[in-house]
Amino acid sequence: MFANLAQAEAFLTSRRHLGIKPGLHRVQQLLNASANPERRMKSIHIAGTNGKGSTSTYLAKALTYNGYKSGSFISPTPGGFLESIQVDGKWITEEEFIAECDALLSTIEEMDQQDNHPSEFEIHVSIAFSYLAKHADISVIEAGMGGRGDATNVLQQPLLSIITNIGRDHQRFLGDTIEEIAEEKAGIIKAGAPVISAVTQSGARAVIENQANAAAVPITWIDEKDADRLQINPQMKGSHQKVNAALAAKACHLLQEMGFSIDTDKVKEAISEAQLPGRFELVESTPRIILDGAHNAEGMAAFIETVKQSYPNERIEILFSAFQDKPFAQMIQQLKEITTDITLTTFDHPRAAELKTLSAAFPSVQVVADWQDWMRRIYNDYQTDTVYFVTGSLHFIYQVRKYIVQNRKMW
Repeated sequence: MFANLAQAEAFLTSRRHLGIKPGLHRVQQLLNASANPERRMKSIHIAGTNGKGSTSTYLAKALTYNGYKSGSFISPTPGGFLESIQVDGKWITEEEFIAECDALLSTIEEMDQQDNHPSEFEIHVSIAFSYLAKHADISVIEAGMGGRGDATNVLQQPLLSIITNIGRDHQRFLGDTIEEIAEEKAGIIKAGAPVISAVTQSGARAVIENQANAAAVPITWIDEKDADRLQINPQMKGSHQKVNAALAAKACHLLQEMGFSIDTDKVKEAISEAQLPGRFELVESTPRIILDGAHNAEGMAAFIETVKQSYPNERIEILFSAFQDKPFAQMIQQLKEITTDITLTTFDHPRAAELKTLSAAFPSVQVVADWQDWMRRIYNDYQTDTVYFVTGSLHFIYQVRKYIVQNRKMW
């Protein structure tokens, strides 16, 4: 039994050393101990390389605006474990989270004794599903990595399956080619659940179509034009956000066809008001600081395009850090499209790329050992003609965001 939230969180994070463990048998054993909440949930399952968080935010808010208790499971988030599990935008409480952890503890200990250790993410998913099955009418579930072997893929009867896009990410687990990665993402497709996707590559589309045909479900393809056609105007910036918003709007339309009470005007209103931390977020206006979790090459391309569209005549300065398993050399090269004023740094996370590794890839780019020094310099000596961007890993972005929110009154 856990006495407080700190104990419960410490227990979960202590399992981080177990790493990423694809496969469903461990999470299924945990869920069996909770009377299989995944079977009682009405859910929408979302996979993809980028855009899962934004799409799920648009969709969950639209469901809330239409009177449904809208559950969400999203990861990562600035608020950690509590923020990742929401109903109508409200986090699971500390007491509820502790209770869900307590309910699983004996099963976890039994599995540990069997050398069948459930990972941090598998326990996290089990907690989320148990809570959402009790408190939500419909839950929007974001896959952690891939799809087929992701712990969230215990969902066997989702209402809809959404695949946002496909890019080269997590190749060690998902495969080296776009088609192999698409095969993993398409693993969320189930019989009885129509598919919506914004995937663009022909090879990846063919893979997804094959899986949809095998499951005998229809597939709808979405692009930026659909946002204009549907008159969807998201507040979050970038053409990629229009695509994410159109995915959510189409999902609402399909739910309407299934018999759910969905008002199109309420969907549009929800999407126009939805926001998500770290997605081209203007977190400070003086100085102008924007945070964006462009955590892989495809995300970086979208970020750069949005910078060009939003600030074509401004001076740009960038602070960047990434996970060690990301194509950071390519991402740094991409950043040179918009500025030469780039600073590399590292951050507190076991997967963070070390400073010497980043600087070895680009020895001509300046580095700072402590990113907080960079932030302090910006606040104390900023230029009014400059926009300051912090980008890279979402975990890095969230650490910077927390620092800004906690310290902005000091400047």
